[in-house]
Amino acid sequence: MAMGEPAKLHPMTRHDDTSHVHPPKRSQEPFHAVAMSVERASTVIFDDLESFERRVERLYDGFSYGLYGTPTSRRLEDHIAVLEGGSRALVVPSGMAAITLTTMAICRGGDRVLVPETLYGPARDMAERLLRPLGIEAISYDPKLDAGISALIDDRSRLVWVESPGSATFEVQDVPAITAVAHQAGALVAADNTWASHLLFKPLAHGVDISMQALSKHAGGHGDLLMGSVAVRDKALFRRLKDTSRFLGYGVSPEDCALCERGLMTMPVRMRHADGTARKIIRWLSGRAEVAQILHPSEPDHPGHAVWKRDFAGSAGVFSFVLQPEFAPMQSRVLRRMQLFRLGASWGGVHSLISVSDPRKGRISLDWLKPGPVWRLTIGLEALDDLLADLSQAFELFAEARRNGTAAADAKAAE
Repeated sequence: MAMGEPAKLHPMTRHDDTSHVHPPKRSQEPFHAVAMSVERASTVIFDDLESFERRVERLYDGFSYGLYGTPTSRRLEDHIAVLEGGSRALVVPSGMAAITLTTMAICRGGDRVLVPETLYGPARDMAERLLRPLGIEAISYDPKLDAGISALIDDRSRLVWVESPGSATFEVQDVPAITAVAHQAGALVAADNTWASHLLFKPLAHGVDISMQALSKHAGGHGDLLMGSVAVRDKALFRRLKDTSRFLGYGVSPEDCALCERGLMTMPVRMRHADGTARKIIRWLSGRAEVAQILHPSEPDHPGHAVWKRDFAGSAGVFSFVLQPEFAPMQSRVLRRMQLFRLGASWGGVHSLISVSDPRKGRISLDWLKPGPVWRLTIGLEALDDLLADLSQAFELFAEARRNGTAAADAKAAE
């Protein structure tokens, strides 16, 4: 049908019921838009019997059923693979799904997986409550061990996870050193690279086998998207991951893929802005008596700072600080006073967030961390002056308590 011709019914259409199902054909003249097109599908149709019977062969790079990929999800996967420096990438419903998928694709009953103490909290729960009953043993290790992790790797170890930096205390791991000893022992290495993303650190270029991200963070960029990705260089490993993904029934919506693709387009600008603002806020916090310690890899006294300078292209606008212990009883009052910073456990979006935690729980390697509550700040796209004003007016409660001598009294009463 040529452009401009009136619409015509399908030649086999004689009844309204049928015409509701089979719309008229339009011209196939190419249509090229800047934005990603959204193509939804559960059912995929085939031109002939031979193609239908060979549809399983199209699971990995073609189209066989909507759950296993659409043109929209494939385009996003191709984009991520290029950004990661890999040959293939796979998108799944969340970062947590990507961690679970990777681990279950590599490990079987009787195997061991090594995970850093800094690994995403729900992933540690998954290791205990899902993997252990399946006979997969998870060994937690000090993220500062680096090449010393070799002492923990035995002939049952199939996978070593790294997360650099850790998302609460921000230890930076020597990923090339860990990868070298893991490979020597026959184990694969997977990296949770969500903090740095492919912009600041490319795990595959440092020997890692599987690079994982929670695309919900920097890539999505607006706090309204759930998605994860894994990227690899090895085709056989990709197929292993893809098979496990389809056995688990993982699928992503094309609308979410389009949102993620749109987020990727602005991701470098957003990350640079957030990092620049974060550096200035760190300088402000460093001068506050209420702050005992800054946790950011760019700080010279931070564990792994030298490795960060060697391996990373920069830093993200996500960091933590330790509040002086005497102010712990006042946290709720101060947080309620915040206007722009809101309580939330994520990062990478346009809104600035605060999360409060005690990373010492379940950790044995934090003797370098000063006492006190740990606050993590996620810097969004607000103006620096407005964010500093918000912090200043809220922190005035701390300053007032110190001047009046009530902070120490409140701390003693809370003991």
